[in-house]
Amino acid sequence: MKKTILAATVALTTAFGAQAIEVHNPDTAFLDQVGAVGITQANWESGQSAKLTLKHAYKFTHYVELSKGEFTHDIGVAQGFDLKGPLAYDLDGLHDMETVLRDRLNTESIVMLKDGQLVDEFYWSGMHKDHTHLMMSVTKSFTALTLQTLVEEGKVDVNKLISDYLPELKDSGFGDATVQEMLDMRSGVKIEFTPGKIWDERMTHVQEWNGVNNYSELKSILDFGATLGKRTDVNTGEAFDYQCAHTEMLGMLIARVTGMTAAEAMEERLWKRVGFENNAKLQSNHNGEAVMSGGLNATTRDAAIMMDVLVNGGKNRAGEQIVSPEYISNLMVGNDEVKSAWKHDGFSQLHADAWYKDQFRVLNVDGHSFILMVGIHGQVIVGEPSTGKVIAMTGAQDQMQAPRTVGMTMLSVIPTLLKSM
Repeated sequence: MKKTILAATVALTTAFGAQAIEVHNPDTAFLDQVGAVGITQANWESGQSAKLTLKHAYKFTHYVELSKGEFTHDIGVAQGFDLKGPLAYDLDGLHDMETVLRDRLNTESIVMLKDGQLVDEFYWSGMHKDHTHLMMSVTKSFTALTLQTLVEEGKVDVNKLISDYLPELKDSGFGDATVQEMLDMRSGVKIEFTPGKIWDERMTHVQEWNGVNNYSELKSILDFGATLGKRTDVNTGEAFDYQCAHTEMLGMLIARVTGMTAAEAMEERLWKRVGFENNAKLQSNHNGEAVMSGGLNATTRDAAIMMDVLVNGGKNRAGEQIVSPEYISNLMVGNDEVKSAWKHDGFSQLHADAWYKDQFRVLNVDGHSFILMVGIHGQVIVGEPSTGKVIAMTGAQDQMQAPRTVGMTMLSVIPTLLKSM
């Protein structure tokens, strides 16, 4: 079947100001093509189809394109790295890193940088250097960095309540949480899971992640957030509870403060400044309200370039300060609140010396202290500020976040690669 790209787009004026945003429709030709083998808008993100769909995710939904700026970070040519050399663990013993990544973890790409320059890159399963991949919850860290630029300009105070900026949330489970507690996912909000899922389907419906929104009373993700209640087993700020709704409310905060959509703010504050090589796609609903917790489709190299800013003291490789070095230092050191909150998360049973802060994880493993952006199905972006090393991986694992693959990646693959680079 001949592939065509749907040319029709919708120009909308946002509810936040006079900014016009171009919203691209789902690719109907692509939907017809994959529909022949049973992949639809309703099931496209399932693990069984991940090797096809995560490389083409934006075609299943509406999306906004983020345009790159004039400066491009030149990562140079590969210096060479032998993936057959380092060894990592699986349940049946040690294997060479190529086998572990490609065959055991369903990794589709890996890019390694040192001091902003390419150590090496590897691609499998149809990926290449200019091919975008759904980053899933890696998107959360990009949203947080967009917000951080507003914090450093004095436009957002993280010690204020989120409801000071979004009064619609005053009577919700988010009502007494500060912006910082939202960033750390310590609000104490209560998410009632839809039977058979680990999320409230109303969120994905209003985002049109799987097609038409069947909850017509919810026009915006902010409407969804306003309906959420409060946990009774923990106090606000006490427990780390990983919920996408936190990030979506932060996206609405960005929109409210800037007077543009969160996607436009991310384009202006990150995509045009950092030095990315390619444009990105950010999935959205038909109104252009982007999925700020998991909708970024970007190249692996550009994900690595974003992390390089964090290992380079907050500067891009043209010398422009994107975020402050103090922000990165505070992230790496953590604090008593986030370290205590980490104990409430299941992963703390696998590794206790870690925390979640500002929509990033920080792990201390085998002498290495590194920053993590993480998304389900194998999206992992690593930065070690003390050495200037960056590792960016995309994957298509059939399970969203299995203990085996998480443990292998965080406790064996990453420290081994950092040591070997």
